[in-house]
Amino acid sequence: MEEHEEATLHIDSKLTLSVLLEKTVARQPRAGVLKASQGTAQAEVKYGRHWFPEAPEIAGFHLSDRQFDDIGAFENEIALSLPLWLPGEKRAQVQLGEAASSANSSREMEFRWRVSGVLRKQLWEITSARRQWELALEQERNLSAVLEQVTLFTEAGDFARADQLVAMQEFAIWKAETMSLEAGLQDAVREYRAFTGLGVIPSDISETLSSEEGIDESHPALQFALDRLSEQAASTEVVRQGNSTRPSVQVFWRGYGSERASPDVNALGLGLAVPIGNSPRRGPEIARANEGLAVAEAELLETRRLLDLQLHEARHRLKLTGMQLENSNAMVEAADERHRLDKLAFELGEFGVREWLRRLSELKKIQRSHELLLIQKEAAIASYNQAAGEIL
Repeated sequence: MEEHEEATLHIDSKLTLSVLLEKTVARQPRAGVLKASQGTAQAEVKYGRHWFPEAPEIAGFHLSDRQFDDIGAFENEIALSLPLWLPGEKRAQVQLGEAASSANSSREMEFRWRVSGVLRKQLWEITSARRQWELALEQERNLSAVLEQVTLFTEAGDFARADQLVAMQEFAIWKAETMSLEAGLQDAVREYRAFTGLGVIPSDISETLSSEEGIDESHPALQFALDRLSEQAASTEVVRQGNSTRPSVQVFWRGYGSERASPDVNALGLGLAVPIGNSPRRGPEIARANEGLAVAEAELLETRRLLDLQLHEARHRLKLTGMQLENSNAMVEAADERHRLDKLAFELGEFGVREWLRRLSELKKIQRSHELLLIQKEAAIASYNQAAGEIL
């Protein structure tokens, strides 16, 4: 393969799939989003632990009659307002913080699972593309040798010029096929390098078939959908229990008197401010919260249905590939024996070049299909593991 830095990979026997996943996850743009969501969850937990839902307020003022009657009267006041949690609001906020923390953890696992899926797909696409190119290159070399032999026989007068042209045509066809497959391999490598940021690939990408036979709550995608629903339900409950106006306890000191006659009077007071009714904004806020809850419920149902379908398709693909491989083993054995006899017959002159090239092409087609089925079987195992929720 022609060497282009952006389209080449080096095989690293020490690089494992788990290490590759860690390196790939670390460079994904969404890794920053995960950190931000972690900060959001921590902030929700911290807020639920506060004594007050809002910051206390302090206010003070001084009144004097100097600008009007000017009899020396004055009044001073300092007030401290302490906002209170509404009944059930603090409990709902604590539950929201806990749900957000759980959702953040499952969000990270779900993200790693999705990255695993992309890696699996790219690794096996590269493996398949490389093997197809290698097989085409091998066929090109075989036909080059045949063409060279036919050319010698043609020049000696043993073969007709038409036989040489047929051999040249077959060689040109496989030359074009090799070039096309090489370009496909380079495209697959570029996608891998762009996604992982690495110029190396593990030497062993095979996996052990997962023992999971169904989708349960341990699946990263389903777990995240469940936690996301719990988080949205907790958020909706916070909205229902909350209010933009809330009660507050007020502690205030008041001093008043006159500069001319009566002594100063100091007083300490305690008050309670209670909102009358709910804020008009609660209607739209609760409606939006209920809409978000409905969306989370729909996403959970859609996720479960999609995961079940993916696992079913992966199981079917794995079974079908296994059956095809068994049949291919028998075909390869028969084709190899037939090729041995065909080669002997051709050397004895029992049939011509065209028939030999046709039979050689059929042999290579069977061998090529078998080689690709071996790769497809391993890729099917990786696909099943992905559908079952296994992370690299």
